[in-house]
Amino acid sequence: MFSELVREGELFPVRRGVYWRGVKTPLGMSPPPDSAVVAELVGDMKGVGPAGLSAASALRLSTQVPRFRQIAVPGRAPVGTSTVKFLTRSARPGRVKADLTGLEVAFLEVLGDLSVSELSAKLSWARLLEVLGSESVRPDKLAVAAVTEPGVTRARLRAMLTSCGRDRLSVRIPPADKRTAARALDFEYEK
Repeated sequence: MFSELVREGELFPVRRGVYWRGVKTPLGMSPPPDSAVVAELVGDMKGVGPAGLSAASALRLSTQVPRFRQIAVPGRAPVGTSTVKFLTRSARPGRVKADLTGLEVAFLEVLGDLSVSELSAKLSWARLLEVLGSESVRPDKLAVAAVTEPGVTRARLRAMLTSCGRDRLSVRIPPADKRTAARALDFEYEK
């Protein structure tokens, strides 16, 4: 029955067992918004947010529109769709404990991989400091979540918090080993 409705253009197949009824256009059924797909497949899981180029775009570090939206999930990731790809971040339960927003997850994702930014690493760093100083992200929650993040992310967040005068938060984050910290803060290494 559903396959018949898909053939007739009445339903859009999101993935097996999940369908969308959107607006009919001359080009066919409009696909569901990515946010609706994420909400349906992930539910109300905490600590979910953009990853990769999607994270860079959310933080205004890139003007590129990704071919598919990448979403980091702090648990077992569901099977993606043609427009949304999920990345498992099950080794990072601090994101759930800190109840991070999507933008805060994006912040940690970009800190871990500055190469997703169109800007140089130094300009990316400056932009991330600007975001950290705004009310868009909560530095105290980032510090809580950082406990389970990789060494590069922890080293960069510690350095950012210190440069913003938030030493009290910085010391809560476990330090990365010296080689990892040196590599994380060597911006010539990134680009």
